[in-house]
Amino acid sequence: VRLTLPALTALRHYTVPAHTLIGEVVAGFQVRWGPQPHLPVIVYHHGIAEMPYDKSFRGIFRGALRTQAHLVAIRAPFHRHWLELLPGLGSMQHFLAMCAVAVHLGETVRRALLARGARGSLVVGTSLGGFLALVHHLMLGTADGYVPLLAGPDLAHVMLGTHYRHFLASQALAHSPRLQALLDLRQALQESDTRRILPLLAQYDRDMVYDHHAACYAASGIPVVTIARGHLTGAF
Repeated sequence: VRLTLPALTALRHYTVPAHTLIGEVVAGFQVRWGPQPHLPVIVYHHGIAEMPYDKSFRGIFRGALRTQAHLVAIRAPFHRHWLELLPGLGSMQHFLAMCAVAVHLGETVRRALLARGARGSLVVGTSLGGFLALVHHLMLGTADGYVPLLAGPDLAHVMLGTHYRHFLASQALAHSPRLQALLDLRQALQESDTRRILPLLAQYDRDMVYDHHAACYAASGIPVVTIARGHLTGAF
């Protein structure tokens, strides 16, 4: 992934073209500046098909939280509007490019804010965004903490072991071992330093199935905060 961050100004919203193996895609982000430059940075990744992309971001980071950190919401490729979502996610290559660009952009913005005086950083995400927070931990590990919300390290289970299986093309189902190898990060998580990971799961989640993902975290020695919600009710 290659991208160039625009100059950060008083503007809130930014668009960022990124060059990938599938060609150029367009991502974006917004920044809510904290009142002091030395405050920490929170980088937030939204869920799949979340429209507008900052819906959960606005719900989570409200009230006093808005004055305690610099808040960054990353917009993954194919999430400007509904018309680009399904064509954009028509292949595993496009899905992986979307994930790679979102993680790379989040890290680039995180570094830019630290260079401007911010002290400390968290990477947070909901659903697919929580999985991307774990990817950031495993691939980069540069943040001070990671908070995956309603998400675990085994996205392959979501694709193959839940109702989402019905949305996969026959070609994807025919190559399920390949999908498993790409999206099941359980072993990598077990081999990493997990002390900075603070996950939250929903007890009645039918997407990120609670028993499966709680067991994933337990195998890595990671305590889990549990809420008595489902996936959507937990997110909003």
